[in-house]
Amino acid sequence: MDIQKGDRVLVNVAPFIGSIMRSEESIPCTVLDVDGIQIHVRAEPPYRGVSLWILSSWVDGRAQQKQELMSALGMAD
Repeated sequence: MDIQKGDRVLVNVAPFIGSIMRSEESIPCTVLDVDGIQIHVRAEPPYRGVSLWILSSWVDGRAQQKQELMSALGMAD
């Protein structure tokens, strides 16, 4: 997945809580910067505005893709 500054992505909750094990939950984030395989992200509301550098492997997808999938399945918020 090609990730660029300004993208909205879903990041696995694990790096936010300091876990090495992948979670089933994701947090919507804005990409602040990209440096190779590292991505600087900031959590979006309603989550705290925490920012951190993560490995790109923690990205679960684009935020918009999940919303479109939920709508297609009739599971929109």
